[in-house]
Amino acid sequence: MKIIYLVHQFYPEFYTGTEKFVLNIAKMSQRNQMQVKVITYSFNPIEQFDESYGNFVFRRYVHEGIPVIAFRHLEIPPHIHYEIVNEEMNDFSEHILKEENPDLIHVGHPMRVGGFIAAAQRLDIPYTLTLTDFYFMCPKCILLRPNFDLCDSPKEGLACQAHCGEIPVEKERRAKALRLLTPAQGIYAPSQFVASMINKEYPGINVQVINHGMSYGKIKKNKRVYRSGDHLTFFYGGALTVHKGVHLIIEAFTKIKSDRISLNIYGSSHTPDYMNRLKSMAENDSRITFCGVYTENDVSRIYSETDVAIVPSIWYENYPLALHEALASNIPLIVTNLGGMSEKIIDGHNGYTFGIGNADELREAIEKLVEMPEKLNELKDNIKKFMIPTIEQEAFIYERIYKAIAKKKC
Repeated sequence: MKIIYLVHQFYPEFYTGTEKFVLNIAKMSQRNQMQVKVITYSFNPIEQFDESYGNFVFRRYVHEGIPVIAFRHLEIPPHIHYEIVNEEMNDFSEHILKEENPDLIHVGHPMRVGGFIAAAQRLDIPYTLTLTDFYFMCPKCILLRPNFDLCDSPKEGLACQAHCGEIPVEKERRAKALRLLTPAQGIYAPSQFVASMINKEYPGINVQVINHGMSYGKIKKNKRVYRSGDHLTFFYGGALTVHKGVHLIIEAFTKIKSDRISLNIYGSSHTPDYMNRLKSMAENDSRITFCGVYTENDVSRIYSETDVAIVPSIWYENYPLALHEALASNIPLIVTNLGGMSEKIIDGHNGYTFGIGNADELREAIEKLVEMPEKLNELKDNIKKFMIPTIEQEAFIYERIYKAIAKKKC
């Protein structure tokens, strides 16, 4: 069986949670004797591409054993991030899919690759979708207004027009989304929260939950035991963007007068202004370190040096990878009481929660642990009872889906 994985961006150019999900599933499918390939959009300079077709350039490469086709427009349209389907992509996407001739397409994220989904319909290639955010509801993916208020529904574009004037509102966006969602052979989400939000917006669409799996080969349990007066190292790992709320950690941290805490911030930013803001906030606090990007190979070391992880997002996080890596490593968390985060963290049981955007509540949660580090022993004992599926278990579920679709096609 040959499977194409579509994703809006991919390694090595981008390396956040959705890209890791696609890479992991592609590797497992390849290990299970399936032929796999990733097709993705790229923003690299044109001179880095060695093939062309019409108004597109593309290149072929291999990342960690997975073949990849990365493509882009010769001139990237200004609205490429928001359009459900870019009509200019019709001939190119059909050309590539006819050349590849896959048995099945698995969409890891539809942004910028919607033209390939539409082409799959025209070519009668079955496809499944895994929804890792709210792109089919919100052109910005995150249901967050410019003033950082949460949005619970686009209200068929009316809310977008009223509150998000900085983005173009595609006419009939909801209808176009339905034209991609309805023919799918299966639609899945990694958390119950994402599934419920999509089901609410599109009542006729059935979204099933398949939790992301964890690569336990890279995970090592943190077995530290805590006593009164211990030094604590806090950790954030992920994108350094406003909606991830990293500024809240720094704001909370700088208000705590203790020399028994430190903060390691891992990740990179594509928004220089925000990165400069974070560094400015932290410049007079030697307890805060910006550690740069990290890879899967660093996870074991990082969590062996970490006592508490923080996920302070100000949007409806769906299934944050750092949260699950921390739990798998037996690390308690402090998270926003929102979305997929609140599905996993029970306040005072396996971590602490705080109100969205509330740096003072975050500070209070940190201070509880600073004043009583031994509380972490109880939290860690409770985490041991929490089971996160393995990548193998997740891949087995998808393999059964792939085979069922292939059998139906025959």
